[in-house]
Amino acid sequence: MIELKKEELMKNRGYIATLGAGYHLLADNFKAIFRQTWIYVLLFALAMGGWTIIAGDMREDTPPLLGLAIIALFVIITATDILLYAKVCTMLNEQSMKWNIGRVTKVILFWFALAVVIGLIFVGWILVMGLGQGAVDPATMTDATTKPADQSVALLKIFGMIAVLTVIVMIFILPFLYPLPKYLMEPDKKLFSTMFGCYGRGLRYWGYIFVCILLLSLCIGIASLVFCLPMYVVQTVQNLNQTGILGGDESGLPGWFGWLNFGVSTATYFVYGFISLIEFFVAYYIYGSIETRIRERQKLTMPTEL
Repeated sequence: MIELKKEELMKNRGYIATLGAGYHLLADNFKAIFRQTWIYVLLFALAMGGWTIIAGDMREDTPPLLGLAIIALFVIITATDILLYAKVCTMLNEQSMKWNIGRVTKVILFWFALAVVIGLIFVGWILVMGLGQGAVDPATMTDATTKPADQSVALLKIFGMIAVLTVIVMIFILPFLYPLPKYLMEPDKKLFSTMFGCYGRGLRYWGYIFVCILLLSLCIGIASLVFCLPMYVVQTVQNLNQTGILGGDESGLPGWFGWLNFGVSTATYFVYGFISLIEFFVAYYIYGSIETRIRERQKLTMPTEL
């Protein structure tokens, strides 16, 4: 069993200290983590590289075989995610790989189900509030005689509804970042009783979770501008070329450009696979900090013996 150098989990931390603990957990143990997880990250990167190639070749007459390839890549990406995070969990909770695969699989299925439900609510809310209540008229968006100003107003209404619902979803989702690591770290916990039973505790510390995730997103976003820049450039060229092909033009890219796109995308996602572990480690210390605060709160409310 690999033992990682890590700070104490059950400790009350502030925002910066939580991010710092997550960063040092990866940085101080990078060699050990790399040796244990590189194969899963590589498979993930290869699958994502293949995804970018297929997505760049999508047309209206896309053959069914290409659709099957997309499904296969999606399954591979999901499987490598499960194996990667299960392996990381074995280094944190000292449980077996098999045990952690089961836990991580349940968590991912839970998130998929939650995403489907949220997506259906998202679409239904837009249809009911936007189209059903007359806030947005579909004819306004498609009628060629509609004034550009009216089309702009209709678009603003749609974007406004999406923005409002996104905020609502964020408020709803963030509290799960407390019970999620709790379920993965504590062997005696059950999925639904932990996710929904501890949801209220996560909601109580929503502000703490929000600030941590906001700061983390800013840091990763800035880093992404650097290491993802080559991929962004290559894929922008690919997308512009694809737009021209759909418009009836011939491809202006050499035959080897697809391999260049695949290689750059694979290398980028390989790096991203390790950087994304910081997100998991920060969530790990968010759980530890909230758990500590809850315990300290319970001690203060316990009656003292005379």
